[in-house]
Amino acid sequence: MQSKKKFFRELGIIFFSAGILVGMVMFILMNWAYFEAYFFFGYTAPADKALTSLRCPLLMTTADTGVVTISITNNTDRDLAPLIRTEISYFGAAKSERTEYPLAAGETRRLNWTVTPDNMVFGHLIMARVFVYSSYTLPSRSSTCGTLVVNLPGLTGIQLFIITLVFSLIGIAAGWGLWLAGSRPLQADGLIATRAMVIFTVVVLIGILAGCIGWWGAGLICTVASVLLIVTVVGYYIQKA
Repeated sequence: MQSKKKFFRELGIIFFSAGILVGMVMFILMNWAYFEAYFFFGYTAPADKALTSLRCPLLMTTADTGVVTISITNNTDRDLAPLIRTEISYFGAAKSERTEYPLAAGETRRLNWTVTPDNMVFGHLIMARVFVYSSYTLPSRSSTCGTLVVNLPGLTGIQLFIITLVFSLIGIAAGWGLWLAGSRPLQADGLIATRAMVIFTVVVLIGILAGCIGWWGAGLICTVASVLLIVTVVGYYIQKA
């Protein structure tokens, strides 16, 4: 019975570790793209507010075509045509355009710009910055975003994202199930390991969410926390051995 429980615990750790590591790699790379985009375009006059609706593709492959999107709303009582400046990486540099987009009073409009591997810089990244100039009572808004491009022409970016996410979540869930099946009732060492697993799970899930939304600051915190957790856990078990 004890050998069976030990087998479950060890198998659970393997599954859990695989899921955590895949999730960590995914969210670190996704947040890295947003982090690089923040600094790529250089200085510009600060906007009044952040353009929270700006989105880049979650992931892309070298066979992909993606879309950078924003949503803007005219919540005033008059028709407007706000000026929007877009800057998108292109063949190692960046291309820029300024266009006015008519918006009727109360209208919400979704705008998009197509990106392809031609927009890559640094070999693996596509980055964009959008600045919406102030118009009437609407404040100026700006934000940046970035996308990691992977050399897997047999898949699309969204397929790769889903496969990676599902693998990570299944690994974490299976690891939890096997670990608990082999560790009950939890003793002192089991409680310590379980707490560490809880923290790892929370950090990775927050990191993935940050990568999807573009909160690269939160993603950076999760990256540092993950590294510190790994060092702490490894150090604890080395010291105990």
